[in-house]
Amino acid sequence: MMNIPENVLDQFDHLYKLQPGVATKIKNFILKTFDYQPKIGILGKTGVGKSSLCNALFGKDVAPIDHVESRTREHQEYPVGVGSGNIKLVDFPGVGENQERDMEYKTLYSEQLPELDVVLWVLKADDRAFSTDEEFYHNVVKPHLVQGKPFIIVLNQVEKVEPMGEWDSNNSIPGCEQQKNIDAKIKDVAKKFGLDTKNVIPVSCGKKYNVVTLVETITYAIPKDKKLTFVNSVLNENRSEKAKEEAKSGFFKEFGEFTNTVLNENRSEKAKEEAKTVIVEGSEGDGGKYIEEDWGQKIGETIGYFVNNTIVIKLLNKVAKHFFPWWPFS
Repeated sequence: MMNIPENVLDQFDHLYKLQPGVATKIKNFILKTFDYQPKIGILGKTGVGKSSLCNALFGKDVAPIDHVESRTREHQEYPVGVGSGNIKLVDFPGVGENQERDMEYKTLYSEQLPELDVVLWVLKADDRAFSTDEEFYHNVVKPHLVQGKPFIIVLNQVEKVEPMGEWDSNNSIPGCEQQKNIDAKIKDVAKKFGLDTKNVIPVSCGKKYNVVTLVETITYAIPKDKKLTFVNSVLNENRSEKAKEEAKSGFFKEFGEFTNTVLNENRSEKAKEEAKTVIVEGSEGDGGKYIEEDWGQKIGETIGYFVNNTIVIKLLNKVAKHFFPWWPFS
């Protein structure tokens, strides 16, 4: 668990005139959300750059990932400490070694895939054919992917896509014809895997090209209660303002839904009516009817009757800022 300074979360005790234990549940929810350990699955053949991708995203070189011998038939988990948090990288064996192995892996994938927060499949952008990956995905992986599970293909080493000489080394971006070929490759891969093109992200880990876009794509794809700790796990240079705001929005939405459930469980019908007239710190209780409408979450229905929205926002931002220095404060 995170090292919580004294009284940081105790301020929540004074926000709610409810039955004992409600504030404690809310504080525990915040701690659980802030302390979550993202679990990221890394798939792909040996040598496609899985280790370099992990290094580009998290700043940690997980060397064993790209050196798992073909005889390994179990998944390998690598805990990686990043900043104030941790992530768990899960490397899977196989990817079309042979039919016998594929049959063995079906059980492994059926057990492990549901436990992952996001699945990244790494391909080499300059490979001419992906038939092995494609067959393995459709026959072994896809049947065991839970519906809605974020699945993203990473086209790595795009600087090697022809014509290689067009790569703009000064700006670390593809040339005009090279970009056209990359776009064509994205469409081809998306079609073969049956995915939307937005789930096929071209990157160059070595050139640090488009890694920020990959982070944004993952952030938007994963469940709202997991966004915060994923964004916290990546290198600071990979955290765009879009990713930060999406993580913040996801947290507030999840917080609103949680408090709605907890407060309704602990509030009698009489208390619900009385709550509407409560005045806290000189502000009308219904002042919290909406907390950041842009987030689309009417948290006021759960806590707005007890405290002005400005007080809640400031307190939540204060707590989050303590744990995540990059947190968008305003």
